[in-house]
Amino acid sequence: MSTTRDEEPATIDPVVFAAMFQQNWENVRHIKSERMWYLNTHAVTSAGVLSFLQSSRGGFVLQSSLLLCMCVLSVIGLLTSLRLKAELEECLEKIQAMVARAQVDQFMALGRFEGRRARYPAFRWIFPLVYSLSTLLFLALFVYRLALARHP
Repeated sequence: MSTTRDEEPATIDPVVFAAMFQQNWENVRHIKSERMWYLNTHAVTSAGVLSFLQSSRGGFVLQSSLLLCMCVLSVIGLLTSLRLKAELEECLEKIQAMVARAQVDQFMALGRFEGRRARYPAFRWIFPLVYSLSTLLFLALFVYRLALARHP
């Protein structure tokens, strides 16, 4: 469906257009839901590991293994959140293009705020930020645990 600048774009069958629009919107909802599930799972796992480390008198190997595992899970969460962020932005760009093509911009809410609400940070960056901080914090705890083992 590519066109050059000089020719008119081919018309799209309304049924196909509606199906593509619906698929993109459902994908956006799925991505948003998936990000929340990953974050909730990570938060519960992190809280459980930190509570266990605080209350247990487990040995060095157990504590270090749990902290290293949480570092790895945090990195995986970071990479996953970056991938999902890219997919979300791609879907939203496709929806924006479809809305512009159908000339229904004034009826669609795509999170493009103007005025006072435009000053709020983009929520899409919150997830990678949380996983980055989680990675750094678990890594710091791991290094701290290693330092304690060397100097009891």
